[in-house]
Amino acid sequence: MPDRQARPTTGPPRSIVVNRKRRVAMAWGRQNSRDEVKGLLAALERQATEASRLADRAQRDMDNDRFASFLDFRRKVEEIRALFALTEERLQGVDEARLSDLRAEFERMDLLLTRMMVRAMRNYFSGMRDDQVLPMGARELFEPELRSIDQTRARLLRSRYADRVSPEVLEDLDATADLIRKIIARAPSLPDFSDSPDLPKPKRRLRTLGRPIRN
Repeated sequence: MPDRQARPTTGPPRSIVVNRKRRVAMAWGRQNSRDEVKGLLAALERQATEASRLADRAQRDMDNDRFASFLDFRRKVEEIRALFALTEERLQGVDEARLSDLRAEFERMDLLLTRMMVRAMRNYFSGMRDDQVLPMGARELFEPELRSIDQTRARLLRSRYADRVSPEVLEDLDATADLIRKIIARAPSLPDFSDSPDLPKPKRRLRTLGRPIRN
């Protein structure tokens, strides 16, 4: 019975095939990273457009002593901040040289949208009249904005933005903080029932800030 001869291999060695697969996988991962960051940047732009619309509505509602829509605007701003944090995280997880153009676009949008939101906040609070009827709980509603202003200022003064941030943005932040402090000083706060043996059940949700309480 004749000996069987080994069939000659016709393809490249296994090590070459494995290396090719790795290179393809890495290239695919890089493309996926770019596509993901591009998608996040597009989402930021859409969210910013929505935030601008909500800011305009909050301004109109305030003229009628209604404040519920301010909650919608603030919620949208928080969504944008979370989206910015996610985008920055994705950019940091990839070789910077491969995403340098998207990082530059991210920083441009960060400065642009921050300026837009800061100006919207200043316009909102500067439009509040001295005799504006403020709802119960207005102090608790507006106090978080002071912390947000401090965080925004600290972020803008980081080395990455320190020489690029517009002085007008910092001036808007300071002016808005002053306006908020003046409003808080005369704003009614929520009742404190901490010493009450039986805490009454709340009859109204925060959403009822849309209906002002007059003295």
